[in-house]
Amino acid sequence: AACRSARHNDTVCCPACGHEVQAKDAGRGRSQLVNAAVVAVTQRTRNGGILLSFVRVYEDYRYGFKAAPEMGGLLYAAYFNLGQHFVAERSYYCDDMFISVKQKPTRKLPCTVEPAKLDHNSWKCTEGEGAKLLGFEEALEKSNLRYLPWETYHECAQQLHRSAIANYPVNLLGLLYQYSRHPVLTERLIKEGNSDLVAEQVEWNCTTGMDYKQVVPYKAMRLTKPEYRMIKAKYKICCSTLRATAALKKYGCKMSDKNILFFLAFQYTWSPQKCYKALDVLRQNLSPQKAINWVNRQAAGYGTPTNVLSDYSDYLDQCRRLGLDVNRKEVAVPQNLRDLHRQYSEELTRRANEKKAKEQAERSKKLAKDLPKLKRKYAYASSGLFIRPAEGPEDLLKEGCAQHNCVYSCYTEQYLDRKTDILFVRKQSNPDQSYVTVEFKNGAVIQCRADHNRPAPPDVQEFMQAWLAYLKSNRKTKAVS
Repeated sequence: AACRSARHNDTVCCPACGHEVQAKDAGRGRSQLVNAAVVAVTQRTRNGGILLSFVRVYEDYRYGFKAAPEMGGLLYAAYFNLGQHFVAERSYYCDDMFISVKQKPTRKLPCTVEPAKLDHNSWKCTEGEGAKLLGFEEALEKSNLRYLPWETYHECAQQLHRSAIANYPVNLLGLLYQYSRHPVLTERLIKEGNSDLVAEQVEWNCTTGMDYKQVVPYKAMRLTKPEYRMIKAKYKICCSTLRATAALKKYGCKMSDKNILFFLAFQYTWSPQKCYKALDVLRQNLSPQKAINWVNRQAAGYGTPTNVLSDYSDYLDQCRRLGLDVNRKEVAVPQNLRDLHRQYSEELTRRANEKKAKEQAERSKKLAKDLPKLKRKYAYASSGLFIRPAEGPEDLLKEGCAQHNCVYSCYTEQYLDRKTDILFVRKQSNPDQSYVTVEFKNGAVIQCRADHNRPAPPDVQEFMQAWLAYLKSNRKTKAVS
């Protein structure tokens, strides 16, 4: 048994002679050298279209290292032509193929030019493996889609994923779907060096608000020719760049480097909509360009315009909570946002603390009325120890500091609301020094901790058993009486 479970180069005892030997792995036999893979077979149809058939095959090394297709193994099919497309997919409940003419090929079936194996022998391709392409380039050259710059797009899409895997699979079905609907625009975008824009739309499903009725790239991007040339010379045209230029035009600002960078910074924040809403408030009191200049001036103490607009949004909320009219220009456009934001934060914190202290004082008064009753109920002394309830928030604060626990920060509100009871175990010889903190709720001891949340000493544990028995006997006495 030890020999059978041994790994390669492990030292084991020989079952025949009893000597120590080194185990060697003999490898797998040829009968086990069988792999499964998905192959995307590409064919040119009579009308000039392309048909991709995804078939599961077995690479069987037992019989001449040949790949044999599975019987009835057509898993997915997609047809593309100029202005036409359809997909056919096998149903999960029967062996029929269902064809949808208008359906977008949403199933993620990435393709690669390199051989790829399946994950756990499942036909669903993983993003890191994909399906092996067979005859794609030959069929593409003879079809109506022959002007598709496939190689340029494939290289750009692989760089977009930034994967360490060589020949990382790309979404070929998504590219063919977009090219079949907008062939001229897609071709010109890729050939003019805007492959990043196409790759982001196909691989990541990014939206840019482009006008796909146009066939000229700069018109589809809703830019003028000089604007397109200026942006292309200084920036990489991608979805973020187009969203920034669209926002710039929406706010009526000049197409300059400074303004483009201003709106481009919004695309890399967690909450771009928050920044735009804050900018809308500024536009009610300032012209678009003056609003941008105001943000840039305030950014001298913040670092980035997005930080300014994020804090400005919080500042407006603070003004409303303090009862200030944000429609007034002197309130909506402060000269020093950073100082006012900090000043209003301190004021709101002070008011919240006062309100909390007032509420706590009212509940403390109520606790003070109930304290004699709690002392009669819980007070007990035995074996040099005694137990008493906490007298209020100050008592809990002193206990938390002395015991280095969270009794004040976590249990003050619960104790004042009478949701739980906090009691202190002290030595009779030193009644003012903290010893053990107890939480008692619903007739049971929830926690009994010494300093630094350590378990209670043995003498306290014995004392607590006697105390519980005392409480039980008191309940029985009251019930009898």
